Amino acid sequence: DSTNQYALDLIKEGIPEGTIVISDRQKKGKGRKKRIWDSPLGGLWFSIIIIPKISPDRSMMITMVASISIVQAINQITGINAEIKWPNDILINGKKVCGILTELEIEKNSVKYAVIGIGINVNNDLNKDLKETAISIKEIKNTDISLLELFQEILRRFDYHYQDFVNNNFDKIRELWLSYSKIIGKKVEVQDEEKIIQGDVCDVDNFGNLILQTSQGKVRINIG
Repeated sequence: DSTNQYALDLIKEGIPEGTIVISDRQKKGKGRKKRIWDSPLGGLWFSIIIIPKISPDRSMMITMVASISIVQAINQITGINAEIKWPNDILINGKKVCGILTELEIEKNSVKYAVIGIGINVNNDLNKDLKETAISIKEIKNTDISLLELFQEILRRFDYHYQDFVNNNFDKIRELWLSYSKIIGKKVEVQDEEKIIQGDVCDVDNFGNLILQTSQGKVRINIG
């Protein structure tokens, strides 16, 4: 159904950190806010289980580590320069090529575990209604990409950056993330459950929060 859901079920069985669930396709792939994530054959759909032992306010950094790893791996395997869109998307030519869904459980002001769901449009065909906003790597390269090589490279990069994360090297992660997002100085509109906030991005802090300069002053945003 969903690699994230499968991973969450495995955690209940006491599966160890570092376990990865991968599927050729998903019947019930999901994105943020319970959106449906189309997951046909040809894409890369997988989830990573981690037990990071961090405070919940650092949880956004988990998605940042995954984002950096994916952008670097895509460049290494395909030569394509992808870009990170806050908070959890990877773009190529302004269109979404990858989404990241991090689900976690908090216990006594600590993250008990986290499941990082990653969906990448690689060789799969996109539904017509997605072509305006999404893209696949195959569309750009005009040839099939090795799913195995891309998968392995993402894991190698993730393992490297995750070590920085558990060793509290948050500045290093933040600087790398910023170099691939190019978001500082951009005028953006952020929509959350209740309102829309407009402003210029002046920073992203060590917790992964977006700092906007608005007409009412600086605003810190952690979801939207």
